Amino acid sequence: MQHGIEQKRRGPLWLVAIVAALIVGLALALSTYGVGRTRAEATHPFGNTEVRDRVDLGIWVGRIDPVTQTATVEVLAQPRGALADKNGNFASDALLYASALKADPIKIKAGEPISAAEVKVVVEGSLTDYPFDAYDAVLAFDVFSGDKRLPTAATVASGDTLFAVSERPESNADNGIDLTLHASRSLPTLVFALFIMTLMLGLALAAAIACYYVLAGKRGLMFPAVSMMGALLFALVPLRNAVPGGAPIGSIIDFTSFFIAEGIISAALVGTVIVGYRVEMARERAEQAATQHPTDQFRMVVPQR
Repeated sequence: MQHGIEQKRRGPLWLVAIVAALIVGLALALSTYGVGRTRAEATHPFGNTEVRDRVDLGIWVGRIDPVTQTATVEVLAQPRGALADKNGNFASDALLYASALKADPIKIKAGEPISAAEVKVVVEGSLTDYPFDAYDAVLAFDVFSGDKRLPTAATVASGDTLFAVSERPESNADNGIDLTLHASRSLPTLVFALFIMTLMLGLALAAAIACYYVLAGKRGLMFPAVSMMGALLFALVPLRNAVPGGAPIGSIIDFTSFFIAEGIISAALVGTVIVGYRVEMARERAEQAATQHPTDQFRMVVPQR
């Protein structure tokens, strides 16, 4: 009876432990999401922010494409102080120069509504370093009204959920904006990629354990184990391709997990089949030998006189 009472007590304890683990996991997941979102939405104005008559540039990093080594950036110029008319538009014609792939300046007409201009800039980095790849881009913006360079301030924001973008302004910029953008994988992307890498290695370990169980016990050809290993072998390919960012073959994720997992599972599958086949053939030969030379288990022993 006392044993039954102890089992009843263990039941609620296990339930409480599971619920507590779920709550802790949910809290960690939400905190990770909050940190990633806060970093993505954080903006810091820099440049000639203390000058009243200036141009504010809103720089929006829309998408970073590591394959083409380019980043799509939208720039919105807003005049302040005496540079703006009563409607908030530019009081005089202006030209916005950007260090983009196309060197043509962006023309801004006086008194006309202002719209964001899209430019593409070059980024430098190695995609094969995924998921630890990082990219840098140099941005330079200058606004001219006639021959006069206008004081400029800027804020940088990013809308690419796969990357965390930070900026480093250059202090030697004269009225213009010179900055270096640094983009690394966002925290959710990095966590998911590391989870996939760990999962692939875990599946390889499961296949190795199944192989050891079959071979150490000389259990022959166990088709459930062979089927499981075959399914794991082909499941790794879509699992590896599920990581966000389109990492090419030959990335860090391949050499640290995918190739290793594929090799372990392949060796376990082939070894299980070959050794299991030999065990099965040895059993068949033993059974055939026993059939051809039967022994009389009920032989009578006659005592000698």
